[in-house]
Parts: sequence; C-alpha cells; structure tokens
Amino acid sequence: MLTNVHQQAYQVFKHKVEILGGALDQDDRATLSTAIAELQPWFQTQLLTLSIDDLDPVQQQQVQSYQVEMNKQLRLLAMDSLFLQAARQSATAGQRQEQIRDRVSTLIRYCDALLGTDDSSKLP
Repeated sequence: MLTNVHQQAYQVFKHKVEILGGALDQDDRATLSTAIAELQPWFQTQLLTLSIDDLDPVQQQQVQSYQVEMNKQLRLLAMDSLFLQAARQSATAGQRQEQIRDRVSTLIRYCDALLGTDDSSKLP
C-alpha cells in the first residue's frame, strides 16, 4: 500500500506507541507524560510532512483519513495524560490509564491498517 519511506516512518511511529504502552504498564506517570508529550510533535513533523503525491488517489484518501484519526487520538491522549497527572484517587487514575491504553491500542491498529499488517484494513 505505502511507499518504503512511508512504511518506515509508520513502523517507527508504531514502535514509539508500543514503547508508550510499556511505560503505561510500569505506572510511571512522569515518564508516561513525557513520552506522550513527545509523540504528537514527532507525528506532526515526521509523518504529516511526508508527501502522499506519489500514492494513487484511493491510497491518498486512506492515508489522509488515518492521519486525521491518529492526530485526533494523539490530542485526546495528551488530554488523558493531563487528567491522569491530576488524578488523586486510585479509581480515577485507573480509569485514565485504561483510556490511555485504549488510545494506544487504537493507534497501533491504525498503523497496522496502513502498513497492511491488519486483516480489517477498514477506514477509521
């Protein structure tokens, strides 16, 4: 589906998201917050700046759709991180961590769909 340049960039992004998921499992809020804060700027500078002109129109539309959804998930992830930092009760913190975990899974599924490693390959 994607060119080699696109595939490599999305593989790197997927790896960064997977590392983020690992930080979530370690329950280190500061490290998690830092990783989330670094992820969106990386996405914007490394993925959104890649030219999609060399893809066919259907692929261009798919990539743009996934990019919009990924960008939205990253913004929501940043908000979830802020709420997690502010959480004082363990139940609230647990809910926020679960939301973050869900967003990480969603981002990984989007990467898999773009990379062609997902069976569903449906538009978001």
